[in-house]
Amino acid sequence: MEQVDKRMLMREELFGITDNLIPCMKQDTTEIFYRFLANKSKKIDMSILHSYTAEKMEFNDIIEIDIQHSDDLHHYLLENAKSLQEECTTFDHLVIIDTFTMINLEKIKNKISTSTLVTDTQKLVWGSFNSNRTENMAVIIGASAIQPILDNLKFKLNHTSILSSLYLYHKKYPNKKIPSDLIFINDPISIIEWPNTITSIECADCVVAIGHIYQDVEIKQIKNELNIPTTLPCNARSDLKMYSKETASKFRPNVAVVTSSFLYKDNCMLEAGFLSAKNKREYAEMHGYAFVSRSAEFAQQLYHDRKPVWGKIDAIEKLLPYYEWLIWLDMDAIFVNRSLTVERFLEMCEEKVGGKEEFEKINVIVARPINDKMINAGVFLIKNSAWTRDLLRRGIQPRYDFSYTGSLEQEAMRDAIRHPYWRKNVLNLEYDDHSLNTFPDRYVRGDYIVHYAPIGGCPAAPVLRGLSNVKVLEEFPNAEISIPF
Repeated sequence: MEQVDKRMLMREELFGITDNLIPCMKQDTTEIFYRFLANKSKKIDMSILHSYTAEKMEFNDIIEIDIQHSDDLHHYLLENAKSLQEECTTFDHLVIIDTFTMINLEKIKNKISTSTLVTDTQKLVWGSFNSNRTENMAVIIGASAIQPILDNLKFKLNHTSILSSLYLYHKKYPNKKIPSDLIFINDPISIIEWPNTITSIECADCVVAIGHIYQDVEIKQIKNELNIPTTLPCNARSDLKMYSKETASKFRPNVAVVTSSFLYKDNCMLEAGFLSAKNKREYAEMHGYAFVSRSAEFAQQLYHDRKPVWGKIDAIEKLLPYYEWLIWLDMDAIFVNRSLTVERFLEMCEEKVGGKEEFEKINVIVARPINDKMINAGVFLIKNSAWTRDLLRRGIQPRYDFSYTGSLEQEAMRDAIRHPYWRKNVLNLEYDDHSLNTFPDRYVRGDYIVHYAPIGGCPAAPVLRGLSNVKVLEEFPNAEISIPF
């Protein structure tokens, strides 16, 4: 769990994922499917826990495991791979590495496909089994080898992984039949420990994996000097250009659901924040949108000398060039009617303003609740346009007078969209508690989004109750739901 920075480095160097502005909503290439497995920690520094939780919300590529002994690692990873197979995720080979190993996936694939020594690569178990120092660096396992290995856990030796145990057993008893004709290859030439310098590698062309690299800069150095290519896990990351109608990508959605993954020191939303993000991610997955959760822009407000909530404006400004529309939800807002698409909501707004021609002028959609002097900036839609970029840069961002006072970014946004220069391009749903968002005590069946805006307390418990109600309504549409939602 603690190795947040290491996982970020591996995403970048192995898979070309430098950020989540254009996320991999699904791993849809035929080259690779990856996951990080993070071992649960009984004691973890709170700041690290915040970073880890934000990472899970932002990348959705971590599976938590709970192992007590390092030599049980391969067993747990094989069980996880088996569950993927049972869920119909098909693959030819499983590659297991630790976070201190750099691998060349393209070279691994080429070596397997051109091998003349192995008759059935699906039964391959390829690693460096000379010691328990090297056994966890990297191992390549054929898909058909997974179940036979799990069927022979009785061979496991103390303080040794099941893979090394099987290799050592059959090395000791060469005349005994290997279960299911597994093919073990002990290869300390291709899978090596980092010798601290490239020049000390005896056969650089032979190497497919280098383990025990403890300095991040050396990971980058090895990748560059050995010309190790990145392997994209999703087609969306193959096109990182900014959005335009003329060059819209068939691999990338035009709509992004955006929220915060920044967790405050009071830990109020530690559990609810992750589950709230899951609600939004699921909604995005249902309708083919991107889901982007951001924390860095909130953390950087310390240097802007503003409250963290201003990170919302920085995040919107950063993301907007990549999409046609963004729909922002605060962490304490959730989708309730998840069958309503953003496209259908925009059509409803088009009808409100009198047709397509008038709606073309609309760049921001926000609601002002009944009996409220303030807009609800916890939920809004914003369109990618020069007008909007101008609104953000000149109308909202300069309002440092609201850095710590008033309603902060919400009041800055309210003032800007009321200004005659910008007002005509904003659809302000005045005194509207239901079209875009509502509050839990005003909910009526069919409402799109519920916002649990806190009034002097932590919204976590109401958010968790609301998330439970969403699941109930989706499973039992006619169920009675008590108010507040």
